[in-house]
Amino acid sequence: MVRPLNFTTQNFTDIVNQLSIGIHTFDINRCDERTFYITINVTYANNSTTCDLIFLIDRDELFGAISLNDLYENVQHFFSQHFNYQLLYTDEMQIAKLATKHPSFSESIRKYSQKFPKHSISL
Repeated sequence: MVRPLNFTTQNFTDIVNQLSIGIHTFDINRCDERTFYITINVTYANNSTTCDLIFLIDRDELFGAISLNDLYENVQHFFSQHFNYQLLYTDEMQIAKLATKHPSFSESIRKYSQKFPKHSISL
């Protein structure tokens, strides 16, 4: 994907180091045997937004990205407004990877695995 000319080309690692990623909510009823959904907070300074992450479970390795739902436009606007940056899919994967490091994420995965034991999940 090519960024529009009006967006910066700064390194996303520089941006992500300025963020705080936290777990907002986890609703097991949104998940199914193949997909794990969790809502996170993305915070920069005193500003934050929420977005849903989707993880495909039936893969060898757990990876996720931002879900393309009604919150997606908000998170794109957040990065545009605060960093003059348009998220790429690879950036979304980095955000999802950071979310997996949160202690509440492990608890959510445990609950998911109890309800849907078909796939083993390793972080």
